Amino acid sequence: MWIGSIGLVAATKNVANAGTDNLIQASILRNGTAIRVLNLDYAELDDHESGDDRSYVYSGPAKLPRRNDLTPELPPGIGQIPMPYPGYGFEFSHGLSGHLRIQLRINGDDMWIKDSIDLYVKIIRLRATSFDTLAWLEDTEWTYIASWNQDVPMSTDADEGVTTWTLNLA
Repeated sequence: MWIGSIGLVAATKNVANAGTDNLIQASILRNGTAIRVLNLDYAELDDHESGDDRSYVYSGPAKLPRRNDLTPELPPGIGQIPMPYPGYGFEFSHGLSGHLRIQLRINGDDMWIKDSIDLYVKIIRLRATSFDTLAWLEDTEWTYIASWNQDVPMSTDADEGVTTWTLNLA
């Protein structure tokens, strides 16, 4: 399975002092190894205010460069039609369950209380584009994967919360 787009919806608990001005990051882990760090941040918005939820979309080769899992890379200078993998995205050879984890990290001591995180993906599939041609194409619709709803206070100040919190996909 190849993931071509990741959508995360991060909700902040709706209580006083739950919001933060610190950067929150989401590391995408495959079988325990980080394959990409995504910033849950919009430069033009004050993210993670009490009671807010924000949607973050990461798509395409700049945001999700190809990270093969079990499919071997072709040697330099060798091509194949169709290629054995798409030009971008994350491969999860054994599916997502039990293999995908998202590790949240707060970068500062201004506490944030996570209310929920929702995960959506767009899958890249090898599809027929004509009677004799195959191409890697990303789904047009989002697929809902999971929600993590446990309230978790996060801060680099140990008296306020934890610095990292791992979301496991069972």
